[in-house]
Amino acid sequence: MMLFGRRLMRIYGESMRPQLNPGELVVVDERAYRLHPPHRGDMVAARPTALEGHALVKRLVGLPYDRIELEGRTWQLGGGQFFLLGDQRADSVDSRAFGPVSRHELLGLVSRRLWPRQRHRALPPSPPASDVVLVHHLIHSSDNVT
Repeated sequence: MMLFGRRLMRIYGESMRPQLNPGELVVVDERAYRLHPPHRGDMVAARPTALEGHALVKRLVGLPYDRIELEGRTWQLGGGQFFLLGDQRADSVDSRAFGPVSRHELLGLVSRRLWPRQRHRALPPSPPASDVVLVHHLIHSSDNVT
């Protein structure tokens, strides 16, 4: 369901516990990244091409040009690529399985839990867990550096 640039999504899996639980309803702000780029730690909704149209909610842990080391593997992200992980690694299908996602595959920022009513609140970003090693971030001329 779409409401003025916002989409409602139901959570089905266990991968984002305790932040999000199965059955909860969240608001995805599809306009959020028009004003600013995605940030490390954001909770995002995505529709990875590799999952044939299935949408999911994950934590954004890798930004364009990052090099990520996790579980003995390394991923080098290109321009416009993002690395997503579930907060509960053992219960998550994420970028470890389907690879980095493009900006086009990001649906938006998960900004608020709407239901159940007693857990209704804004969802602030969280830093990625300590098991993710960001080896380095390459600065490109297209990056905004101040």
